[in-house]
Amino acid sequence: MSDQPPQPFRKMPAARGLAWVSGSWELFKRQPLRLLLISLFFQFFLSLSQADVLGLLVILCLPVLSAGMLHAFFLVERGEKPMLAVLFLPFTAKQGVSKLLLLGGVVMLLGLLVVSMVLAGHMIDIDPEVLSRIEQGDLDALQLIDPQALESAVMAMAVAAAISGTITYFSVPLIWFKSQGTASAVITGLKAMARNWRPLLMIGLLLGLLAVPIVLMFGSFYLSALSEGAASAWLAFLLLLVGPIFQLLLFGTQYLAFRDIFGMDEDAAGHGKKVDGQLVA
Repeated sequence: MSDQPPQPFRKMPAARGLAWVSGSWELFKRQPLRLLLISLFFQFFLSLSQADVLGLLVILCLPVLSAGMLHAFFLVERGEKPMLAVLFLPFTAKQGVSKLLLLGGVVMLLGLLVVSMVLAGHMIDIDPEVLSRIEQGDLDALQLIDPQALESAVMAMAVAAAISGTITYFSVPLIWFKSQGTASAVITGLKAMARNWRPLLMIGLLLGLLAVPIVLMFGSFYLSALSEGAASAWLAFLLLLVGPIFQLLLFGTQYLAFRDIFGMDEDAAGHGKKVDGQLVA
């Protein structure tokens, strides 16, 4: 499929952000178990991002997997039942996967550049043995790091994540659903975000409020692991359940925002017509 010309987009009112969040929850309730399973596998692959070379490969493939998550919501909205294989559907699109991998490479390079700039001078003072212990999951090793260096590391990751999210928010669905080229998808996506900053800000505020209890639970889990060596089983289970649900809300609002701003028709979403019979029960 050849690249399509830049897509026109609409400007939405701020209140539309609330509709996207509530609409995302409604889509989740249509197929909660199937979407939860897909989200759990997505998180499993995210956890591999800490594993050296394999981690870089996972980060490179994040836009591809994200397209699969968005396609799951596309199927749910159409009344279909997405199977786990939908997460890997974008890997089967010959032209689409190359564009998404290129996007992943660009985002990864920008993220590494940002982290390197923010952490310049801090990582030199950290004992390589301590870094090795942290990479192996030793939480006690975090206490051996200078708090300033740890704060800078958290800031660097937050900035890199914000840049990554901004670049890929609309560019991933533009590449997947609208067959845009990587460069035009990024440019058009950023323009659409700038024009629709009010409803997107509303999404951020609402999801930020919902994230507060999750952050508090994670903090409790982390402190318990540091002080007692083991966190409570019920809290771990709750995080395992709440995390994927919140992740699904994020993808659901992203899908609905894209659908309303750029439009979604059968011709534009041709991926679904080709493979529904193979990937949907």
